[in-house]
This record gives sequence, C-alpha cells and structure tokens, in this order.
Amino acid sequence: MNAMLLASLAFAAGIAAGVNQVVPWPVWAAVTAILALGALLASPRVRQKRLLLALYLGTALGAGGLLGGRAVPAAQRMAHLADRQVVLTGRPVPGSFSQGQYGSLSFQLAESRGRVRVYLKKWQGPPSFGGLVQVRGKFQPPDGFYNPGQPRPEVQAAANRQGGSLQGEGKDLTFLSREENWQEKIYGFGEKLRQGVREAMAPGDSALLEGMLLGGSRAIAADTLRLFQRCGLSHLLSVSGSHVALFLGLLLTLCRQLRLPRPAVVVLGLGFLLSYTILCGVRPSVCRAALLGAGVLLGQVLDRRADGTAFLGLAAILLLSWHPFWIWDIGFQLSFTAALGLMLLQKPVAERLNKYLNLPLSEALSVPLSAQVFSLPLLIAHFHFLSLVSVIANIILVPLLSVCMAGSALGTLLFNLGGGVLGRVILTGTAQLLGFSLGLGKILSNLPGTQVTTGSGLWGGMLLYFLILFAIFGPWKKREKMQKLRLYTVLCSGISLCILFAYNSWRSQPFSVYFLDVGQGDCALVVTPERETILIDTGGLTKNFDTGERIIVPVLRHLGIEYIDVAILSHGHHDHAGGLAGVARWVKIHKLFLPVEKPSSDVEKAIRIGTKFKSVEIVSKIRTNQTIRLKQCIIYVVEAPSTIGEGGDANESSAVVRVSHGTDSVLFTGDAPVSIELSAATAPIASDVLKVSHHGSRTSSAEAFLQAVHPRLAVISAGRRNRFGHPHQETLDKLHRLAIPVARTDQLGAIKVIFDGNGPEWVSCRWQQEFF
Repeated sequence: MNAMLLASLAFAAGIAAGVNQVVPWPVWAAVTAILALGALLASPRVRQKRLLLALYLGTALGAGGLLGGRAVPAAQRMAHLADRQVVLTGRPVPGSFSQGQYGSLSFQLAESRGRVRVYLKKWQGPPSFGGLVQVRGKFQPPDGFYNPGQPRPEVQAAANRQGGSLQGEGKDLTFLSREENWQEKIYGFGEKLRQGVREAMAPGDSALLEGMLLGGSRAIAADTLRLFQRCGLSHLLSVSGSHVALFLGLLLTLCRQLRLPRPAVVVLGLGFLLSYTILCGVRPSVCRAALLGAGVLLGQVLDRRADGTAFLGLAAILLLSWHPFWIWDIGFQLSFTAALGLMLLQKPVAERLNKYLNLPLSEALSVPLSAQVFSLPLLIAHFHFLSLVSVIANIILVPLLSVCMAGSALGTLLFNLGGGVLGRVILTGTAQLLGFSLGLGKILSNLPGTQVTTGSGLWGGMLLYFLILFAIFGPWKKREKMQKLRLYTVLCSGISLCILFAYNSWRSQPFSVYFLDVGQGDCALVVTPERETILIDTGGLTKNFDTGERIIVPVLRHLGIEYIDVAILSHGHHDHAGGLAGVARWVKIHKLFLPVEKPSSDVEKAIRIGTKFKSVEIVSKIRTNQTIRLKQCIIYVVEAPSTIGEGGDANESSAVVRVSHGTDSVLFTGDAPVSIELSAATAPIASDVLKVSHHGSRTSSAEAFLQAVHPRLAVISAGRRNRFGHPHQETLDKLHRLAIPVARTDQLGAIKVIFDGNGPEWVSCRWQQEFF
C-alpha cells in the first residue's frame, strides 16, 4: 500500500482522536515533536525501512491529533452570542437561499467565525442576492434532534461549519456592498446555465438533473429521492469522482479535438475543477474528486501517470488540514472509502469476474462492485440498512444517468451559447432518457424483499469483513500453505461475522420504551423482550420535515426492527400523526389502531400510503376498555373518546392507553385534557411510567389523575424553545409536589426507559448515547 495513503490513514486517525478530545493537545504536540525528530535523525542511518515508516506514520498520527485537538467548531466560537440580539456581517452563501411561506426568506451567511442560517420574516427584496450584508436579529446555537442511530446535532454543525441561526425581519438586513466576489460571479454564471435547463424541461426533470450535475436535493421531488434511496443511487446527488471524471473527460476530449497545447489544456482543466467545486458548494466529495482530477492533469504535464492512491491520501490530508471536522462527515467518509475501493479492488474483481463473463462485461461490473463492496461496512454502520438491488441498479442505471448528465451539460451550454434550437433538442432527448431511467428504477425499487434492515452494533465486525476481503482479493502467494491459510481466514472470519450478526439480532433485552425526540410532538416506541414492537403516535413538524422518514424509520433500522406489530394514534393532530405516512412508506405495520374521530389529513394520507405500498395490514378503531393482547404484552385502552360527530381532530378525542408487560407498565395520554384524565382515573391506571399529557400543558395533568397513576417516572415530550412554553411551570410544580421524577425530551433528547426487574431506569440519548 502506498506510503502517502498510509500516512493519510494515520493522519485521519489522529484527527478523529483529536477532535474527540481523547487526550489534551499538548500531549499530541509532544508526541509529534519527538517522533518527527526521531524520524529526521534516523533517516540517513536507519536501514530498516519499516522502522522509518513507523516513525513517519507516528508523526502523521501525532500531527493529526494536534490539529484536531486545536480545532474549535464554529458553534463553540459563537456560543457566547446565544439568546442575544446581535449584528453579524458577512456574505450570503451562493445557492443557500430558500423562500418560505408568508414572504419569509432564509439563507446561509458566511461570517468570519462560521456559517449562520439567517431567517427573515416580511422580506420584500429579491429571492437571492450577493455582496456584503449586515443582519440584525436574535442568535440561537445550532439545534437538532437527539435520537439513537442518528448523527448528533453538534457533530453535524461542526462538519458543516454551522455556528447557529439568526431570526430577524426584512428591515434588519442592510447591504454594505453590492459588489460580488469571484465566487459569486462563478455561481452567477452557473445560475444562467441552470436557467436553460429549467426553460427546456419540466420542473421535476430539471430539478433532478440540477441535483445530479451540481449536487443537492432540495428541489427534487420526494418520490424521486425515495427511488434513489431504495436503489442505492443517492451518491449521484452528492457530486463525486464519477461526475468530475465524466465532465473532465469531456473537456479533455474537446481539447484534443481542438489540438490545444498541453499547458493550455492544464490551465483550462484546473479552471474547470475550481469553478465546478464552487458551483457544487465546496462539498467534501467534490473537493476530493477535484484534487484527484488535478493529479490527473499534473500527470499529463509531467508525462507520467499519477499514482491514484498517493493522490487520494494527499487529498485526505489537505482536506482534513483545511477543515478537521470533515472527519465526522458521512459523505466525506463514504467518498474516500468508495474511491479507495475502486483503486484497490477494481482490478482483482475484474480478473475474477472475467473467469465467468466476457471482458467488457466484467470490466463494467467491477466498477460499481469494487466501490460498493469496500464501502459496505460504513453504509451499514451509518444507515443500518441495505438495498439488495443497489448493485444491479448501479450497473443498469448509472450509465444511463451519466448520459443524461452529459446530455444536459451539452444541451445547456449550447442553449446559452446561441445554439438554442439544437440545445433544446438535446435537452428534450435527455428528458426522455431520464424518464425511461426513472421508470426502470421504479421497477427495481418495487421488487419485494430487496430492503434489508441490519441494525447497529456491527462496528466490531468491520475488521472481520475486511479480513474476508483481504483473503479473497489480496496478493496471496500460490503456495499450498498460503492458499489453505487464505481459505481458513475466509471461513473463520465469515463464521465469526455471522455469529456476531445473529447475536446482535437475537440477544435478549428487557422490556423497554423509547420516547423519541421529535420536537414539539409525541412519539414512543415500545419493544418487548419477545421483540414485539408497539408504536404510539408518530410526531409531526413542518411540511418540509417528515418525522416518520427522518427520525422514526432510522431509529427502527438502528434497533434492527423490520416491522411494527401494533401502531396506535392517540388522536389526529399533526404533532401526533404527522409521521405515520412516512413510516408506512418504509415499514410494514401489522395492526393500525386509529382514534374514534373524523380522520385528519395526516391519517388519510397514511391510509393512502399504506394501501399503495401494502404496508398496513389491518386498520381498526380503538374503543374504551378494549384489550389488545400480544405474546406477553397487554395493551389496554382506558379511554377512547368519540368525537366523530364533532369533526374530530381535537385534543378531546385523545385516547389514554396503558401498555403492560408482567408487572411493568406505561401509561400514554396523548393530549388528553383534564376531563378525559379524570374519566380515566376511575379505572385501574396505576403505572410505573406516565407520559405526561399535552407536552406538560397547564390544561392537563390534574392532581387527582396523577395520584391515581402514581408513577415512578413522568416523561414529558416537548420541543426545545417551543412557542407554547411547554412544559408549563404549573405542571412541573404539581409533579414536584407529588415527588414524581421528571424526564424531558427537550432537555435530554430521546429517553430510553428500561424495566430490568428493579423498576424503571432511564437514560438520555443526549448525555448517555452509549446505552442506546
């Protein structure tokens, strides 16, 4: 393996240890100095190359640790501004503008300490602009959701250079200078190119092609995004090496046809790489691809073939030196892993495939196979999900979509350079091919049994997996002993990996309840020792954020849950039912119980989705005193008020449901007001854990009801800094007077309650993530 690549791996390991504050940075400084000095003194004397390599790798490790330990995230640099009225000066980030409802505008502001998301109400200016601006408003630190199996908000903020957000009004923005810098001018030229695509194509097609050409998925239809996810094609929306290779290859071909001198080709190529990187938003994957492209151009100047692994290692060192917190970025990790897999495995994979297939086909198959096989452990570790059609989809659809990208780029250039008729013809043909490709993708994505939930806990299996890859594709000698060792390595590692996976899937666990962090809403997941699952409410935020797809489904995959045995909605309000449709798109629900009320729009949507994907088997209305029995778990509906004649969709229709397993029990109350609580209090509702009604509002939690439940823990599900002021102090005071401990999702993130025989114990995903 190339020494530069090894150094980059050591440097990356040091960065990871440094940013995670494994040891103080002065320790890293001392280690780096000692090892660097030892390497310099030993260089002319030491004949043992391995010892010298070890010294250099140790120096790279120490340098990474020092750099990572000294790095300060943008949010930390701006933490002193929290909850204050501030004035910030900077330039809007090109391409970050988004128009909202009621004349609002948001964009990213590049400030000297980091990026700030600015939200302006009552904006009456243009939808986007450049130049130097000054904005006044209330500053808030980065926020997000703390749930198992998902990146922590502070980690995402650090990777994205996000310092926080600023809330203001249109009158709070002042232009200090309208003059655009060179980056804004490049992006403006790109906007003109995009306009050609938008004029010649339908909005859905143009949005998708823009996403594939320049990265990003904000304007792409949700159904198309899901299709790409199901087929394992999401990498096409994150500009990477395949994009740069395609367009750089087209540029070099054009230059050869024009017989341009080599220096001019290199200048044009470097200019293209820089401009393309800016147009794509300076993302980690495109930066890596651009650096490798620069290596190819440099090789042409020196008339030498660039060592791909060496340039990959150099690219990693340069990018992590520029922004150490990219080590936490999933896109950065996958981009480098896929590129490394392509460089290391493409040739041996093609050689083995060539024994069974003809040469062109084996070469074509080896490209997606090598990249996906090498990056598979990271995909599973981060997403806990595997698409079995991804290899087939990449083999069939990536070439077609690459032609679409090339056609759209060529058609757009012609459209903007005066060849409007020819450009429009090419773009129209591209749209037809794009529609055909999406149709094939839809067929593949709908094949049964192609979506596999893997669960978490397989980080330890990563070493075993790479041992198997090394045994299969490594440079083993053809001696009989070595071949036997190779076979034993594959068998032992494979069996160990299967045992680890089986243990993770079938190990016993106590009766547990996860109160998920869904912001201002309710969602709880009950998991029994028999691995039956009960989902009670599904949260629901703005229309642009689906709690079902963005929060609940990833949590289910993290826990290795492939289906829901019972799903219950307490009532139809959006903050309780808004995520159900998103869950039904991806997860089978055996039994769905709905409140006795007129179905809300969220419930109707969920039923439509469940019918379309055949994911909801049985739909029933819950009834007062109804008992739903699972293997060892009993669901008892204490109250199910009927408001069907009153229009429904109200807190007064909230069901009160008790879930018990043996002697352990949890009471769920939805948004039940005092009247419903007092009615429920006449039944035997004593429970170990109470989900406090209506996010802790003063309109609920009657003292008589609390005394009847007599819980040992009260859980309040509310959004951080919510506009209702939940939970209200009156409710907190009642719980305090009755000596009931309180756990709140707005403070602790997701809360896991465990019944291990000693009563309910609880842990916080925000502060005790290792227990999830």
